[in-house]
Amino acid sequence: MNKLIKAAIVVIASSSIYQPALAAEQSDKATPGQLVGVETAKQQEVSPSIWLPGNVVSRANTPISAEQTGQLLWLEEIGSQVEQGQVIAKIDNRSLKLQLNRQRAQVKQQQAEVAYLTKQKKRMSALNQTNNTALSELERIEKDLAVAQNEVTALTMLVEQTKLDIEKSTIKAPFAGNISQRFANLGELVSPGRPLLQLVDTKHLDIRIAAPLSIAPYLKSANKVLMKSEDRLIELPIRTWSQAGEQNSRTFDVRLAADNLPLLTGSAVTVALPKQRPTQATLVPRDALVLREQDIYVLTVDQQEQAQKVSVLVGQGVGDWVAVSGNVNPGDTVIVRGAERLQAGQKVRIDKTLVAKLN
Repeated sequence: MNKLIKAAIVVIASSSIYQPALAAEQSDKATPGQLVGVETAKQQEVSPSIWLPGNVVSRANTPISAEQTGQLLWLEEIGSQVEQGQVIAKIDNRSLKLQLNRQRAQVKQQQAEVAYLTKQKKRMSALNQTNNTALSELERIEKDLAVAQNEVTALTMLVEQTKLDIEKSTIKAPFAGNISQRFANLGELVSPGRPLLQLVDTKHLDIRIAAPLSIAPYLKSANKVLMKSEDRLIELPIRTWSQAGEQNSRTFDVRLAADNLPLLTGSAVTVALPKQRPTQATLVPRDALVLREQDIYVLTVDQQEQAQKVSVLVGQGVGDWVAVSGNVNPGDTVIVRGAERLQAGQKVRIDKTLVAKLN
């Protein structure tokens, strides 16, 4: 009897051990891996790069100054987006308008003098032909007429100058941009050269990098390099660079074209610039990179079809691919679609229809 009881206990114990394991196995089968798209890492010749800090700057960041003396009547608000030619400030021009009216009256007065002397010259010329007047009198009238005509020309130029001054009392934006600062207040008496507003072009942007002089031989205009801003990786062309370096820092100015990107001037970014001759490197699709504030990594698929996290350093971009250094080798399977939602060690299912071939 004791033997039967012991056998029953063994059976029950075995069953209690086996059932959780069976349940776990069934659970694994019931929960399929996450569907992902993959590509194969490859080897290709690229230029090794160095990551350098950069700043977003505007190509046109200009203080707009007054060109006339007068009381400031109106000023555009900070943060306003303005178009080229749009009025952004107004200065009191009433004294200029009075000056213009006075000058116009002087022009008319001199024009009347020219008309009178022209008639006098005509009469004196007729009398001189019959020897009824002295030649010197005719010459005096001709001289007075020339002086009066020149005076009309000079006064007409003063009228045009005053009209230009009146036009400049209404200040217009020289280019489209955003008002970032105000340097004057309404009611102030401003004079020529006094800054009123800061106008920043928010469309035509550059990424400015202080690069070491040693990389200068490897830069080429229009070549595209990688720029990292927060969790974005963008390929931008080299627009220009300075041909003169700073003696103290041993650096020179490099500019990338960043037109129409949603970046704020003054923002900090990092940029990968070529630093050596081209060498062989491991490339992965750009979409395989998972960007975090403090880390950049890819997820590879191991033989057990599990996702494995591999931190990488990003190098030069080549079209839709990018060079990486880290524990990634040519031929490794990297996840291109679905990596954002995966955790290291998580089961995956590969569906190659999710990825268009990038080769």
